Amino acid sequence: MKPLKITILLSVFLTLAGCPMMDYDYSFRFSNNSTRDVYIYLGVIGRDNGGTLYPDTAVAEVKCGVLFKKEESRFYSYSRTKKDIWTDTLSLFIFDADTFDTHNWEEIKNDYKILQRYDLSPQDIKQLDYKITYPPTGAMKDMKMFPPYGQ
Repeated sequence: MKPLKITILLSVFLTLAGCPMMDYDYSFRFSNNSTRDVYIYLGVIGRDNGGTLYPDTAVAEVKCGVLFKKEESRFYSYSRTKKDIWTDTLSLFIFDADTFDTHNWEEIKNDYKILQRYDLSPQDIKQLDYKITYPPTGAMKDMKMFPPYGQ
């Protein structure tokens, strides 16, 4: 009887482990290689929840961002409950910290006061060895971004 219970429990566990609603972790190292503090925001939650989700590249409806001091580098990760939250493109918005802290969000949103926006595929992030930098490096020159690389 015990081997049967173990077999059933193991089967249930393996079935649930493959469930598409399990958490998936997305992570990368972000490095602010500039001489200014910046905020970053990941477009991963969609307008329904006040954010953005590619191909929507507008600034989020709600003020949000994570501060990175000048020349700071650290691991950044987040989890979502749906594995397909950004299977195609991840938009990463970069704001100047002074602009972020001193302007109202409507002005930032309406005037698109961003320093840079990267629209990266999972393959782009892998090609960058899970290391994303601001300002963009030469390794990023052919990746989607606004303004385009070098401008």
